[in-house]
Amino acid sequence: MKLGDYLAHTSTTLEAFGTAIGVSHSTVQRWATGQTRPRGKKAMEAVAKATRGVVTAADFFDGPAARPGFAEAQAPFHAEELALGLDAEAIAARAVQAAIQAEKERRWVEENRAAIEAWNTWVDHNELPLSHQRMF
Repeated sequence: MKLGDYLAHTSTTLEAFGTAIGVSHSTVQRWATGQTRPRGKKAMEAVAKATRGVVTAADFFDGPAARPGFAEAQAPFHAEELALGLDAEAIAARAVQAAIQAEKERRWVEENRAAIEAWNTWVDHNELPLSHQRMF
């Protein structure tokens, strides 16, 4: 949702919104009318936090819908995250690492499927190598 639409929908004044995020009402007006957009990560995060994630950085850019960044996507959960003492960025980093590892494993199995199947077929016909030496 565009900032101007959000302000109109919530009946929030330029002054009140500017005070909430620490900028002047004229700056909010320029953002709301599309003349300029918030500069820097902190300003974008302040807008997302003040609007509870309804207005994100992607809403200030035209064209194809941009994917929100981590901060914008997590803005609605930020207060609860802090209250529970969680580190969302660390959790996300671990989740991304796990997804990368899982995808690498999936691709490895796919790339080596023929060799794995050939080995399994050989074992089915010939038993495991040195199976006669096993005591179990």
